[in-house]
Amino acid sequence: MKSSTRIYLLFLLVVLSGWVVATSIADLWSMFGETWPITLVMILGSFVAGATAEGGGAVAFPVFTKVFGISAQDAKIFAFMIQSVGMTTAGLFIYLKRIPVLWPVIGLVLLPGIAGLIAGHTFVHLPAPLPKLFFTFVSSVFGIFLIVQRWGLNDHPVLQINLSIPVTSITLVLAGFIGGMVSSIIGVGIDITLFIFLTLMFGVHEKLSTPTTVILMGLLSVAGFVLYASQPGAITPQLWKYWLSAVPVVVIGAPLGAWVCSKIKRDQLLFFLLTLIAVELISTLWLIPLTQSSLVFIAICCAVSVVLFSWMILFRRKNNRSYSSATDPSSAV
Repeated sequence: MKSSTRIYLLFLLVVLSGWVVATSIADLWSMFGETWPITLVMILGSFVAGATAEGGGAVAFPVFTKVFGISAQDAKIFAFMIQSVGMTTAGLFIYLKRIPVLWPVIGLVLLPGIAGLIAGHTFVHLPAPLPKLFFTFVSSVFGIFLIVQRWGLNDHPVLQINLSIPVTSITLVLAGFIGGMVSSIIGVGIDITLFIFLTLMFGVHEKLSTPTTVILMGLLSVAGFVLYASQPGAITPQLWKYWLSAVPVVVIGAPLGAWVCSKIKRDQLLFFLLTLIAVELISTLWLIPLTQSSLVFIAICCAVSVVLFSWMILFRRKNNRSYSSATDPSSAV
């Protein structure tokens, strides 16, 4: 058995042992009679969190708010809580298995992301269901542009990004700040935001940008968890029960998703991501009643997204000489 595997299994043993002790001390074993649907949802949510740039909250948030009737605020806080365990575990797995990641990008984007998280938490308060509609329809427009870039333009992906170019670094810092603000609203967002910038604007290979965003979202989730844990009453006893009921599945499901992502081919990853985006769109249209004001909001989001994403692709095609082209992410450093 490789040393990396032993370290990972030891980490799992420590986490699960701590979970058993905490659940036993609090005498919460009976909670599964109430919370088992949460556990089931997070089996899928954790796999998605590790395998794609969508994040576990992209599954948990809509299901919690529309199926289980949990408030948007509690669903957001839960997303941070559970991603801080599942996605950081996936991040550890990615590191130990030496799956290629853009570590300099994570270092550049994380602090602006935390700043955006705090700024969004303090100043941005969108009424429901606008946050969910924003995430859904921006992701849907991105899905269309992803199809165009992959099978229409047939651009070759790159495996390196030159952070010495000022516009590149400034853009990624801005992407981190925006992603942090989006995450402050629905508990997920910096991952898909960075993924959009990396793939459309800089042409980074999806199998390289995906684990990069998984690690980044995990780290930002830790910051979000700490932010709400420091506020008295923000994390309710019920949320702690939900969290404890999901911990044992996410520490396995998220790394499993990361492993699958590292093994499948590029187009298979894209098909999986596009399927998730389609399910997200269909479920939103099905579960959320659309009013005249929400339709106007959707139209504005889609129009701005089309303009922004078109500019990203034009920027990439104009400046692609600044990046190193390749097709095999296993060769990335």
